[in-house]
Amino acid sequence: MEALKVWVISLISISVICSLAEKFAPEGSLNKYVKLVCGLVVAIVIAGPVIRFLGGDIRIQEVAWNDYVTMSKGEMERRIQRLEEEDARQLLEIYRQSLISDVKYRYQGERDFIVIGADLVLQENSRSSDYGAIRELYIKVGPRPGNEGAVFSHLLEERIRAELSQTLGIDKDRVVVDSSVFEGR
Repeated sequence: MEALKVWVISLISISVICSLAEKFAPEGSLNKYVKLVCGLVVAIVIAGPVIRFLGGDIRIQEVAWNDYVTMSKGEMERRIQRLEEEDARQLLEIYRQSLISDVKYRYQGERDFIVIGADLVLQENSRSSDYGAIRELYIKVGPRPGNEGAVFSHLLEERIRAELSQTLGIDKDRVVVDSSVFEGR
């Protein structure tokens, strides 16, 4: 009678655990494997008394459960890796936007020009030693309102390139200044 009680409790416990695992398993290809493994575990628990009665000393339940735990651990590791990669992308974008804002506001008080736009390209490979480094910087300048006839000199362009190069730690050649909005350009 005690063996029947243990068997029923095991069957109910495994069923509840498998139901929870199926509920929290992600949709898609992994979900069908979770259902398959849970189905096998429940079938083994049901068949356990028959196997024991026939004299088999087979530990199928333990093998099936270990396989299920191994699969769950692998999926959890993949999920964690995806979350870390997504976090890294989001942080990189925040950093990028911060740098763009800094470049725009750096020249806010200039009387000869205004910064119309800025953009930059960062090293996005997280495995690279220069991850997050600025690869290219683009800055578009135009005349201040009311001063549309202003001229943007080559010296002013070189000054901007030199300042940004020094401030951001990139080669001057990687700073592109677009002054095409000015007349005569």
